Amino acid sequence: MTTKQEPRILVVAEFAPGAAGGDWVNIKQHFRGLDWGQIYWWSFVGPAETNAREFGGRHRAFNAPSRLMPHRRYTAAKSWMVENFVLPAARGNLLEFIHSVQPDFVFLMARGWMIPLAHGVMPRTKTHWHVAIYDLPDVDGMVQRLGRARTDKFTRMADEIYRNASSRSVISPAMAEEMRRRTGVECANFFRCSVEPEAMARLREPAPKPPDDVIRIGYAGVIIAEPTFVRLVKALQAIRGRLTRRVEIHLYGSQLYGDREWFDPELIIEHGFISEKELHDHYRSGTWGLAIMHVDEVDPRYNHFSFPCKFTMSLSSGLPLICIGHHQTPLIHLAEDYDLGLMFTEKDAEAMAERLRLGLEDFSRLDEFRAEILRCAELEFNAERNRQKLHELLGAAHSS
Repeated sequence: MTTKQEPRILVVAEFAPGAAGGDWVNIKQHFRGLDWGQIYWWSFVGPAETNAREFGGRHRAFNAPSRLMPHRRYTAAKSWMVENFVLPAARGNLLEFIHSVQPDFVFLMARGWMIPLAHGVMPRTKTHWHVAIYDLPDVDGMVQRLGRARTDKFTRMADEIYRNASSRSVISPAMAEEMRRRTGVECANFFRCSVEPEAMARLREPAPKPPDDVIRIGYAGVIIAEPTFVRLVKALQAIRGRLTRRVEIHLYGSQLYGDREWFDPELIIEHGFISEKELHDHYRSGTWGLAIMHVDEVDPRYNHFSFPCKFTMSLSSGLPLICIGHHQTPLIHLAEDYDLGLMFTEKDAEAMAERLRLGLEDFSRLDEFRAEILRCAELEFNAERNRQKLHELLGAAHSS
């Protein structure tokens, strides 16, 4: 396709292009193969400049003042300020940018303050809107920052946006069913990190022999289910003296945990934020991948419907997985359907420790795990197939 034939796309998101984390990786995957010069971006926060190599279109950052955003302190007062002063200005800024860009298609990452913002803008444009939901508005973190009444209002707005959008995508089958129940609208499009064709080709090769001296467990991104992660740390501390190899947890991401009480420098190695290529290289030299959701029902709206992007990093690297979570999480449902490695739903660190002792150094089933990893990637996390669905929506919007 030439540039003239491709649709002009405007991404509307909290974050700027190139921001650290799985959201930017997800966007890059879904827009792969398109002309990035035809992709525009509006972000609620900055920076205005982006060094993202792929991004070639215009970017406008509204630059919402960070000191006003509700995080830990004065959340009620700050939320009121954002709702009554920041959002009206942001809506006007976005509307002006839409009129300037004249996109064929708006791709909305519907999360947090983007929900009331888009709710006020969508009815005022005639543009096709695609809505991507990857966390429901009433996860515990949002309720803590915004309060129950405001979160309930955001939820009603999200349902209306979802119902009235030209097209939509979600992160898990459970979320699709929840949104169908609430809005009456079906959704078969999944917007989540997936496995690219070149990684799929590597998965068809035999599993490499694990290193003789160390067991490396990789985890990329923010530790959302921290209490569950602490149970894993305690379990590994209890058994490391009984393993024939040294065991290490390798953490990757901009958030550091060295000041936590549970941090064990003899067990945990922090790499900070590294490039995407470096991250993939590190993972492929590892032994196990790690995907965690809450074992306890501390955040049921996240636990029942969301899905960790870290899972796909392990999958595309060909690593057998350690999956830990409550039995109702999409993560554990998937781990029950595919024999990918070790799966834990128990809350008892001692029981987890014994199963880890028996499983971490058992490499006799690596080829079986590899075959299941490939099967899971092809059926559930096929980037080419997921991308094609979105590109078909783009083409339909462009031709209408």
